[in-house]
Amino acid sequence: IKKDNDTISNNCNNYYNIISESIKSSFSQAENQLNNNTDINTNYSGSTCISLLFNNNQIISANVGDSRAIKGQYISQNKKWIYEVLNKEHKPENKEEYLRIIKNKGSVHPFLLENNEYIGPQRVWIQDKNIPGLAMSRAFGDKLFNSVGVISKPDVISFKYKSIDKFVVIASDGLWTYVTSQEAVEIVGKYYEKLDCDKAIEELYSIAKKRWEENDDFIDDIAIIIIFFR
Repeated sequence: IKKDNDTISNNCNNYYNIISESIKSSFSQAENQLNNNTDINTNYSGSTCISLLFNNNQIISANVGDSRAIKGQYISQNKKWIYEVLNKEHKPENKEEYLRIIKNKGSVHPFLLENNEYIGPQRVWIQDKNIPGLAMSRAFGDKLFNSVGVISKPDVISFKYKSIDKFVVIASDGLWTYVTSQEAVEIVGKYYEKLDCDKAIEELYSIAKKRWEENDDFIDDIAIIIIFFR
């Protein structure tokens, strides 16, 4: 029995390794094609990317940037919604990301006002250059920041599908800035039995938009995908 279990485990590990390397290669190709496209100026512009691969009882997540994917999970015993985060977020204040930026002679700090007051989230800066800071530490594009350690290499992570998993929410940072993961699963959970993704997205978007309007002078991109499991 032990031998059979070991064989299954090895096969799973081999499958994950093959998929992981394939995903990383695809991300690298996408970055190269984007940067070599003369019709698109990627010096100051770029994008996050998060993808999920579903295979039987396995979910493989690949992420670049500060978007987030979560599983909504329902605990029937106490009728509660909980969540599981499916990716690492690449923000410059995270230790691994921070150390890479500093090693490449970049700097990390919030936006500095004229009165020497810091405001907003931590950002990546190119020292001695008067250009906008980047609020994430990995991205497609943003070529000028490549020199200070901003990369497009994804973190690839494998998760088990569980019986309590009911749906997935994938969204850009525009949602997660003012809506917590717990709030999100409770909101989407109201629409799960009806399988009404549209209404769930509408409510999430409306709440996020309202909070941006109450707290900022602009509204960040709010992109949302919801997948229900049955």
